[in-house]
Amino acid sequence: MKKTFTVNISGIVFNIDEDAYSVLNDYLQSIKKHFANTDGRDEIISDIESRIAEILTESITDTKEVISIEDIEKVIKAIGLPNEFEIDEEEPIAKQRSTGRSGKETKRLYRDPDNTMISGVCGGLGAYFHTDPVWFRLAFVILAFAGVGTGVLIYIVLWAVIPLAGSTAEKLEMRGERVDLSNIEKSIRQEIDNLKDKFNDFTQEAKNTYKKKSEEHRDEVNNIRYSVTPDS
Repeated sequence: MKKTFTVNISGIVFNIDEDAYSVLNDYLQSIKKHFANTDGRDEIISDIESRIAEILTESITDTKEVISIEDIEKVIKAIGLPNEFEIDEEEPIAKQRSTGRSGKETKRLYRDPDNTMISGVCGGLGAYFHTDPVWFRLAFVILAFAGVGTGVLIYIVLWAVIPLAGSTAEKLEMRGERVDLSNIEKSIRQEIDNLKDKFNDFTQEAKNTYKKKSEEHRDEVNNIRYSVTPDS
């Protein structure tokens, strides 16, 4: 009889046999080592662990309560090994999808937190149907006026029933992209770069504002100086 261990992965508790535990532990250690010097390391690992927990949850049934090594092999096949995913920033997404990687490519409907005016409903619909969210926003506005509030009611219902894409894995599913190591890392890198760009823009704007205020203040001081200087 094999020993079993109780492990907590992304907040979900699993019973796992000894062989599976050993392989899973080695796999997680290889992932942590691979991303050790990567920006956003903690978020990447957290999203990977969430994806692992999701896959293992699918393996649990009423008659099967212990995770086996076959289940861990399924995880590794779905997510991939770290050395398989050296990202080429110039490589198109379409080409990455055609390389035979076995990550999950299931599209799901979420609210998009990165493209939102109220709750992200239209942004999520746009991502799911590959359509500009503006068209959905326009449709809700038209329904709101033409349907005597119907558009508002539909929007509120969708807001209530559609979950928010909170993790990187969920954002990938929202766009219909594979949830594997490569895309998780790439997506988080892009988010970090976007934050850096926004921060740099904010810093530059603050510098320009400060410079403008300083020039205005200097002009005011000069005007005051000239106004109080006695005639010679």
